[in-house]
Amino acid sequence: MEIKSQHSGLLGSIQNTYQQYLGNSFNLETGEFDSDAAQEIIQKERGNLNIVLLGATGAGKSSLVNAVFGDNVVRSKDGIPVTQYLEKIHIPKKGLTLWDTKGIEAKDYEATKEQLINDIKTGFQTAFDSGKDDEVPHVAWLCIKESSRRIEGREFELLDILRAFGIPTVIVFTDTEAEAGQTFYTQAVAKLNEEYGAFLKNRFVRVNSVSYSFRGMTVPIEGLEDLITKTESCLADADRNTENQKAKHIEALRKAQQVDTKQKKKSMTEGAQKCVHLAAGAAGAAGAIPIPFADAPIIAAIQGKMIFAINAEFEMEMSKNTTLSIIAGMLGSTALATVGKTIVSSLMKFVPWAGSFSGGAISAVTAAAITEAVGQAYIQVLLSFFNDKTGKVEISDNVIEILSLFKNYYQKPELSK
Repeated sequence: MEIKSQHSGLLGSIQNTYQQYLGNSFNLETGEFDSDAAQEIIQKERGNLNIVLLGATGAGKSSLVNAVFGDNVVRSKDGIPVTQYLEKIHIPKKGLTLWDTKGIEAKDYEATKEQLINDIKTGFQTAFDSGKDDEVPHVAWLCIKESSRRIEGREFELLDILRAFGIPTVIVFTDTEAEAGQTFYTQAVAKLNEEYGAFLKNRFVRVNSVSYSFRGMTVPIEGLEDLITKTESCLADADRNTENQKAKHIEALRKAQQVDTKQKKKSMTEGAQKCVHLAAGAAGAAGAIPIPFADAPIIAAIQGKMIFAINAEFEMEMSKNTTLSIIAGMLGSTALATVGKTIVSSLMKFVPWAGSFSGGAISAVTAAAITEAVGQAYIQVLLSFFNDKTGKVEISDNVIEILSLFKNYYQKPELSK
């Protein structure tokens, strides 16, 4: 009885491991994989980076965001209202949410100032009260148009709010004018440092989001790399966050941005590899089930979720049908479809108790190794379509071409016998 009790406890632990990975995306009774549920789980697991955008209309917030995160990532009417003067713009494929302020215009500001400030405070307080890391603002960009040649009282009032809530902030001077704007920039930095030096920690940046002509000269796009560096510094200094949260936010920024495509590619690849390792661990647990052939549908579901997770890391917008076709083709190309478990392993599981754990161990290694190999090969497929200039995976929906590349990259693991 004691042996059976130990066996039951271990089986429960094994089931918990793969069930925790799959969540409600797999029906154990029917053996069905719900890809929509899997993608919802993946989105939650990825987390979210929240950036607050502050500045008057015309300060260049939209062009700044599009320059940093990709063309037309922000479009009009994309936002979800939080309060009358605060809205959230969700960009799921990038794991990014932008908090945008409305109504901060010089002509209307004094009339609406009290409600506007209260709305912003209410939005922030509600987020922090939730206690959810994915809901709270992580960093703020306060945009000041350099060509305006002045800092308004509203900028100071907005900084007061950010400082009160402890939201690390970068001051972004937009629409810069090279030497012509240097005097204003120097004076503005000095003025802001007088009151907010300890809070801002010299995080000032001059940015041109788009190239334009000024007094017969072409002013190029510049300052975006400095903005990314200063933003990472903010995320690393967020006192309220754990070290794991800080690292998670920085990685989210590196994946989402389009400024440094080499770093983006590196971060995407590392994120995808973590997805593969997690899936391999879950597959290993499923392979250890002491019931002959019961693990094959579960391992297939695990590998299916893994492929969707890798796609998410690379910001893929591949159709669900194409992805499912690729998953089916991959399973047909690997040992899982024809073997799943080694014959020796399966036969051992018919021996009551004594052989079940031994058989499970062999199958666990097999399932984990195949899943790892499938994931690593698929990552290489996507990297082969990665455009280093645009920072995007430019891949077609040609399943045959994708599977052909997969077969070239897939290295059959040495399976235990």
